[in-house]
Amino acid sequence: MEILLKLLIVWLLVSGAMIFLYARREIIANWREPVLRRPVMIIESDDWGAGPASQAVVLGEIVRLLADFSDCDGRQPVMTLGMVLATADGALIKPGDNYQRQLISTRTHGPLLDAISSGTDKEVFDVQLHGMEHFWPPALMAASECDESVRVWLDSAPGALTEELPSPLQSRWVDASVLPARILNSVEVRQAVKEEVAAFQDIFGCTPGVVVPPTFIWSEAVEQDWSAAGIGVIVTPGRRYETRDESGKPAGEGNLIHNGQAGENGIVYVVRDVYFEPSLGHTAAQAQDALALKVELGRPALFETHRFNFLGTDEKKNQSLEQIKNLLQDVLITYPSLAFLSTGKLARILRNRDPEWVEQGLRRRLHALIRRLRELPRLRKLAWLTGWIVPAGLVWKLTG
Repeated sequence: MEILLKLLIVWLLVSGAMIFLYARREIIANWREPVLRRPVMIIESDDWGAGPASQAVVLGEIVRLLADFSDCDGRQPVMTLGMVLATADGALIKPGDNYQRQLISTRTHGPLLDAISSGTDKEVFDVQLHGMEHFWPPALMAASECDESVRVWLDSAPGALTEELPSPLQSRWVDASVLPARILNSVEVRQAVKEEVAAFQDIFGCTPGVVVPPTFIWSEAVEQDWSAAGIGVIVTPGRRYETRDESGKPAGEGNLIHNGQAGENGIVYVVRDVYFEPSLGHTAAQAQDALALKVELGRPALFETHRFNFLGTDEKKNQSLEQIKNLLQDVLITYPSLAFLSTGKLARILRNRDPEWVEQGLRRRLHALIRRLRELPRLRKLAWLTGWIVPAGLVWKLTG
């Protein structure tokens, strides 16, 4: 019996060392990722700005809905608005002509900007940079010469929805007029970043603190240019995709990204990986389940919900608003300590490891680490194969 016990201990030590060497990056990254002391929820919504005038009315309804709720500290729910600042002006573009854009302004989108201003005044909206356009203009023009659907879309702009473009063309930081997509000229990228940051400042009176890369495709070079322009936070899906492959799917992903992780240039990453698109069938109950998991992991829940959920028929819009209302009602009952924050505020908390918000004690951090590692399929399988699932489970229970 004693020999068997010694063999078991040796096996666990050796297999544990091998697991750590195999997955040390994931283990260390999950350990370093801050563990939140209370639930945090943010609704992140993209694609607002350039496009149809009907957005203004919808945003007004969202303001009234969000303003009816508050957390235990009196903060209203925050919906971040990923702003698209311009789109093609089809009336000015003739076959063979150069690209012409329409920039949102009080002249072209006065009611929309008023609705956004009302929401920011009530602290239920927080504007973020999505992009000057939701595409790379030269790629759009090249595609319009050989794709009739793109040409038709271009003719109906600026009122057309960019969501109706082929998915690869909606990526701003690659040339997806051909597949696999081509890398952009670094000088042109740098100039484009400067232009969109300056345009955002002209429209909203401040430098964007947070950027959401369109279709979550961006390169390290783009990131460096954002940092140089004063942007401090990037919303990610948990990876950085850099291009589109032969089939048009995001590709070129790097290592996993964690909340509060800093890039080489000092930019802070946050992770948005909970999809809440009511018009696609996502429900408040499903969203609450996703929040419950994030709470277990000590992570914030950033819900992704796009503009398309609220445009179109009244039935579609009302369904989306109803699901958001149900979600807010349910989570405030289930989690009395739930906090509503903006993404910029969350990033500052994570970066500074604010002790009011971020767990400092070893016990809770170890508990969250084991729960996080359980979410990694490879590690979970290795834990079962080596027997490490037993001591890990005991430690998880003891630290709970």
